[in-house]
Amino acid sequence: MKIERFIYIKCKVRNKNRILLKLYKNRINVYDILTKENEIYLKVRKEDYDKIKEQIVTAKFYYVSESGFFRFKKMLTPIKIFAILAFLFLTNFFNNIIVKVNVIHSSKEIRELVTKSLEAENIHVWTLKKDYHTLQTIKEKILNTYKDRLEWIEIENVGMTYIVRIEERIQKQFKNEEKFCHVIAEKSGIIEGITSNKGEILVHEGQYVAEGDILITGEIKYNEEVKKNVCANGIAFAEVWYQTHVSLPIQYTKKERTGKKRWNLSFESESGKYKIFKSRLSTYETESKILFHFFNFAFYMDIEYETLETNHQYDLETGTEKALELANEKIKMQFSEFEKIKVQKVLKNTLNDSTIELEVFYSIIENIAKIEEYSINTEIEEEDS
Repeated sequence: MKIERFIYIKCKVRNKNRILLKLYKNRINVYDILTKENEIYLKVRKEDYDKIKEQIVTAKFYYVSESGFFRFKKMLTPIKIFAILAFLFLTNFFNNIIVKVNVIHSSKEIRELVTKSLEAENIHVWTLKKDYHTLQTIKEKILNTYKDRLEWIEIENVGMTYIVRIEERIQKQFKNEEKFCHVIAEKSGIIEGITSNKGEILVHEGQYVAEGDILITGEIKYNEEVKKNVCANGIAFAEVWYQTHVSLPIQYTKKERTGKKRWNLSFESESGKYKIFKSRLSTYETESKILFHFFNFAFYMDIEYETLETNHQYDLETGTEKALELANEKIKMQFSEFEKIKVQKVLKNTLNDSTIELEVFYSIIENIAKIEEYSINTEIEEEDS
């Protein structure tokens, strides 16, 4: 798309209308006019400015500036571009140099071990910072090399310093204690489906279970006699019921784009993202497209879309729909895999002066399985003789 090039010019005049009439007769369009004392300022196309200098000799016109992109282009002289790039290079260089590596651990031996490993990976003073993925690779390499000595290592970049924290591996002997478990119902509901990885299932689909009932037992029986105890596990989906209350303000603000847009430039560093030029819009939304990377800087072309906020008000019908949508989103945030809403029903909706109040009933299919340990009583009770 060709960008129209405009020029701002000025001329000393006694009769503004006479100058404008001459421009009109020479078929020169004027897009903006500003009068200041005995001077007139005009906005014309670049090609029309050349015609003015040739055809209108009775008045002297002076170049003032150009518009938009071309003004910016004229400002960016080679020297200025070189100075900006040199500044960015030096800033980036000094921002990415390491002047201290602080290895933290109580053992001198462990500190020296890790320091030598880091130096072998080119992490020492007066070197450039490594990126996140490189540091992760170095950490994994050191841990794999000294897996019998090191449990954990963290390299944190604070300013121009690396702070290295270490946790030494301590060999512990754990007593292998066997656990015995039942799978119980965490909530009351009607069983929709149940599967077991270990243990015996005690309930069936369509059966109502109460909170705390055993769904899968760890007691393995034969002819009603317990032959073995295991730690049962599995999943049990059941239909459970909830009732929730939602309060929605009837007044709300809607943001819409007006169709007006402006271009801008921005750059991003570790400290944040910053605009190069001040926006000419009061309220806007920004869409960015990356132009290039320069060390740890990223440069973007921004499109700023002007937005307009308008106030609106829900009626009972639209407010109920919105409140129900919010309630559903809140319920679904707690879902795990395969959990879902089976039934939803609005029990009561009320429109007040400032809010819409909603009572909603939900029937949810969710996993109610919960593992609960139990112990085996090995004491032999003596009978009274």
